[in-house]
Amino acid sequence: MKQQLGKVSLLLLMILAIAGCGKDDSPTPDPPPPPGGEDVTVENVTYANFIGALLQSKCSSCHAGTGPGTTKWVFSGYTSVKDNLARVNDMVIVRKLMPQNGSLSTRERELLKAWIDKGGPQ
Repeated sequence: MKQQLGKVSLLLLMILAIAGCGKDDSPTPDPPPPPGGEDVTVENVTYANFIGALLQSKCSSCHAGTGPGTTKWVFSGYTSVKDNLARVNDMVIVRKLMPQNGSLSTRERELLKAWIDKGGPQ
C-alpha cells in the first residue's frame, strides 16, 4: 500500500511539473513598475528595480524549489543569477529558449539584455 501511494504521488508530481512548464499562448503582462514611480530604462535597470521581479515571475516556477528546470539551473536570488549571467544570456537572449512557460515582451527582453550587458548590477 505504501509503495503504491508513493508511485501515485510521484506520478502526480510529474504531471504537475509538466503542466507547469508548458507553453502558454496568452499574452504576458509586463511586471509592475518599480516602487517610487521611477521608470526603469536600459540605463538604470538593476536587479533590485526590475530584473529580480522579472526572473521571479518568469523563471521560478521551473527553476526554484523542486521545479523540473532545477536540474539545469536553480534560481535562488541575485547571486545565482549573477554567477550564471552567460548561461541566462545564451538561453534567454541569444537562443530564446527560455522561459518555457511563456515569453518575454520586447521591453522585458531589452531590459534584461541591457542588465546583462552592464554586468548584472544589483
